Amino acid sequence: MSTHTYSQEELTLFKEIKNGKTFEASEELPPFYRKHLLNLLWMQGDSEYSGALGYMPWIAKAPTLQEKVLVAQMVKDEMRHASVIYRLLDELGQNTSDHVNKSDLGYKLDEDQINIGFKRLKPDYRVNIFYYDIKYWTDYILFNFLMDRAAGHQLQDTFNSSYMPWKKAIEGIYKEEVMHLAHGDKWVKILSRDPEQKKFLQERLNLWWPRVMNIFGSTLGASNDLYVNLGLKQRTNGEIRAVFVKEIEEMCEACGLTLPVYREEDQPQRETASL
Repeated sequence: MSTHTYSQEELTLFKEIKNGKTFEASEELPPFYRKHLLNLLWMQGDSEYSGALGYMPWIAKAPTLQEKVLVAQMVKDEMRHASVIYRLLDELGQNTSDHVNKSDLGYKLDEDQINIGFKRLKPDYRVNIFYYDIKYWTDYILFNFLMDRAAGHQLQDTFNSSYMPWKKAIEGIYKEEVMHLAHGDKWVKILSRDPEQKKFLQERLNLWWPRVMNIFGSTLGASNDLYVNLGLKQRTNGEIRAVFVKEIEEMCEACGLTLPVYREEDQPQRETASL
């Protein structure tokens, strides 16, 4: 765990934010605040973009015409989310166009049965679950069911963000993420009704569960309290994760599915930041 000691200037900033101070794009942001805001925005922007690229092949591979339409809408949503966040970054003086053109945000791992834990494989900012390939329709459903729900819980914390442009932008993004996870919920119930499909669903759930849990980062990470102190999050990663896990446990139980045991200490430990 970090032993960083905050300066008096940083402690004063924490206090001002706790008392309701907010920031607009037109303001000169405190360097310490700006640095950590950029980290979260880049992470979200690259994750949204990479997520769209991961979904894209399933426009063609979805099982029905109606599902192809729904997947196409989700790809459009994720691309729009990326463009919204990249626009916020551009307003802060970043060059997102150059970054996207030079980054391999469509990169996916070939290996199926792999868990890279908290490792980063590319010099971009995506949350590392977007390195994994969506190989089956069941994986696509689990991505909606698990990852979109986890992202939704994390995005809820920006509803009261101290950075006003992000707070305003996130409302529409959140509504669309809720639609995506509802799609996952519907299909998990459908797949659970068929014994063979349920068996495969359980196998893939076992594979994807630690990958999704790792997106919350280490619960011991120093950034937990820092983002809360900066008003960029309202809860620590551990608090958000607990709410997410409880919800998934209840839904899996209703469908006769079993969540595997997740142990943070068993994961490869080069920590990534979380959403």
